[in-house]
Amino acid sequence: MADVTTMLVDFSAYNLQRDSPDSNCFQKLVDDVYLALTTTGFLYLTNHGIPPDVINNAFQQSMAFFALQDEIKMKYTKSDHSNQGYVQTERESLNPEKRPGDYKEFYNYVPKIYASETEDHLLPDIELPEFKSSMSCLYHKCSELGNRILEVMARALKLEDPLLFVKAHQGIGGSDNDTTIRANWYPPISDNVQIKPNQIRCGEHSDYGSITLLFQDNIEGLQVQCQDGSFVDVPPIEGSIVMNVADIMQRWTADKFISTIHRVIMPKTEELKRSHRQSLAYFSHPDNSFVVKCVDGSDKYPPITNDVYLKQRFNATYKY
Repeated sequence: MADVTTMLVDFSAYNLQRDSPDSNCFQKLVDDVYLALTTTGFLYLTNHGIPPDVINNAFQQSMAFFALQDEIKMKYTKSDHSNQGYVQTERESLNPEKRPGDYKEFYNYVPKIYASETEDHLLPDIELPEFKSSMSCLYHKCSELGNRILEVMARALKLEDPLLFVKAHQGIGGSDNDTTIRANWYPPISDNVQIKPNQIRCGEHSDYGSITLLFQDNIEGLQVQCQDGSFVDVPPIEGSIVMNVADIMQRWTADKFISTIHRVIMPKTEELKRSHRQSLAYFSHPDNSFVVKCVDGSDKYPPITNDVYLKQRFNATYKY
């Protein structure tokens, strides 16, 4: 695997400040994305166009939520039939065969509108009246950027319909789509914390959907797996978004685009152990009823709807 820090992709040719692609630079963008996603499956997006204040506001509200007392956070616990709400430390295990539960907390935000059921009770509106609006704003900016990335990916594969991937995500934000923003919090490790054998902050895994957009703070810890099985750091780069291919997209592209294993390790120094780590992840998914079939017509993988695939993965991940 190439050094992931060299996979910087300048997205200014099609960023959110533009109404249409820059014809002078667009093909280079397409080529750069193709190279990164067919080799490492990871890249850093720079000049993406999401305003810094939108990102900063979401980080601030996320931190405010995790700073709440445990009994308050538990009021907003995610249920087994929902993708929205709070998940406490060790409830999720992303590598259950080799590791205990992950040493992290998170909150999933999904701005769905349900016809017969609402999940507004899982939003901390009383304690944090700006939480929902900050998450919603980042969610919609990521959705706009995600559509542009999906179009670039389709063009990189020279698909007959360059909007094929985009059309499969048209239900984002509605009841037929599980695209999610996750606020992750990795607590400090004090002297009285008992870390279990082989426990890390986030177990080795690949993501489930189509693409992931990750916003990191300035604390290291994220690593991706190389072809030889070793792991390399994906350090924070200010102003960038880490973007990676997820499993449905690898399946969809008959393994042309790579969904790479990654993890978040325990801090390497005593100083970092005393620090918390924070990230925001936008997990993009096709619409639940969309049938994912190999775009090259190879039938390398049998067709499957996104909701069936997600159910299989979630059932193997959570401890209820």
